[in-house]
Amino acid sequence: MSEDITRVPPQDLDAEQAVLGSMLLSADAVLDVIEIVTGPDFYKPAHATVFDTVCTMAVRGEPCDPITVGHQLARDGALERVGGAAYLHTLVQAVPTAANAAHYARHMRGLALLRGVIEAGTRAVQSGFTASGDPQEVAERAVADMQAARDRGRAAADEPLLHLDEFLAQADDEPEWVIPGVLARWDRLMITAGEGGGKSLLLRQTAMRALAGLHPFKRARIKPARVMIIDVENSQDQARPWIRSMAAAAAEEGAHPRSADLALEFRPGGLDLTSPADRSWLARRVEQARPDLITIGPLYKLALGNPNEEETARGLMSALEMLRTASNGAAMLIEAHSPHAAPGVKRRDLRPIGSSLWLRWPEFGFGLSPADAPGAADLRLMDWVPWRGQRSVRDWPEQFCGGVTWPWQAVQYAGNAPVPQLTLTAEQAARAEAAGLIPGQPEPEQSEQSGFWDDQQISQ
Repeated sequence: MSEDITRVPPQDLDAEQAVLGSMLLSADAVLDVIEIVTGPDFYKPAHATVFDTVCTMAVRGEPCDPITVGHQLARDGALERVGGAAYLHTLVQAVPTAANAAHYARHMRGLALLRGVIEAGTRAVQSGFTASGDPQEVAERAVADMQAARDRGRAAADEPLLHLDEFLAQADDEPEWVIPGVLARWDRLMITAGEGGGKSLLLRQTAMRALAGLHPFKRARIKPARVMIIDVENSQDQARPWIRSMAAAAAEEGAHPRSADLALEFRPGGLDLTSPADRSWLARRVEQARPDLITIGPLYKLALGNPNEEETARGLMSALEMLRTASNGAAMLIEAHSPHAAPGVKRRDLRPIGSSLWLRWPEFGFGLSPADAPGAADLRLMDWVPWRGQRSVRDWPEQFCGGVTWPWQAVQYAGNAPVPQLTLTAEQAARAEAAGLIPGQPEPEQSEQSGFWDDQQISQ
């Protein structure tokens, strides 16, 4: 036991230098770091002195760089004690990038917590051996010391507890919509289907209509979104005809997408977002694009590990979360495959292939499944089936069917009943009428109102 007590406590002076160097390089890093660590979290006293000086200057709104901080330390009589002006420049040179300041700070905070636990545990061991005082008081003091180690520098900043009356009195915040009523910032929607089920086209259509300022399901205008399409299955040549036809379809509705608001990445060989190289490359691309909406997939081509293992799923989830953070909260549409239908089962399981963790991760999970109705195959009628409970109420259609100018058009309700306001070719209309899906009617005219299950014109 004496050997354990005399061991060097957990510490990482390189991380401490990186934190301070980041703060001397970037005002944003200062704001990030002071939310995570305090002066006592530094193992080296000189580093704690530099940290406290930078924080004091930042609160006063003064610039914090090696020169200004050095002058302040000199006025305080502490410059030589921390290693002199040259050491401040060494701190800046020790950090590869200020963007990782929060990572270094969290690592430091964890080590400081371990040191606090060791100190509290050592005192508890010594008190136990000396048996000074009432045993109950010794035990309670040991618990209090461990709580103090856990909460050091944190408890004073804790918000007051939120109680029922205060909670109910707060107004409900309106989501920051990317697609009104459908997707808000930070939302994740995972779409599944079988091979050739049309999920890739639905993702592209949603992205292209949002880019053009068109609601994906309704005949309505919305605020145009900045969009990034990350396709790890199809090549540029395979995707270009569809993107071109969708841009033309948007133009037919009087919507002209801004070219600069769409970023496209095609990696048909796949990516391994559990690897640092691919993860950092894609994060840089997302930061450059600054999208409001990201489409990505299919899921199975985003990591090389076994998709059924939780370790692979957790690594990929972490990478996708990092992309959302890099985009400052873009809504994300993820394409995933569903398993093959089991023998004797009429409708295939629409849950995504892979670890069961994916069933809990996205806010919304839906699959495209062929509708069970006479003549539905001729219309390519697909049910829009949720495979997980929704975390919020959103305005989803019930079905999709093959479109004319767009690959898919939404249907308002499911079931073998009249399908409202579909834009069909004469051949489709004849097949649908014969199947009883729509009543007998003349061939529909192509009109500005037709083709969607809602005739709303403007939605801000």
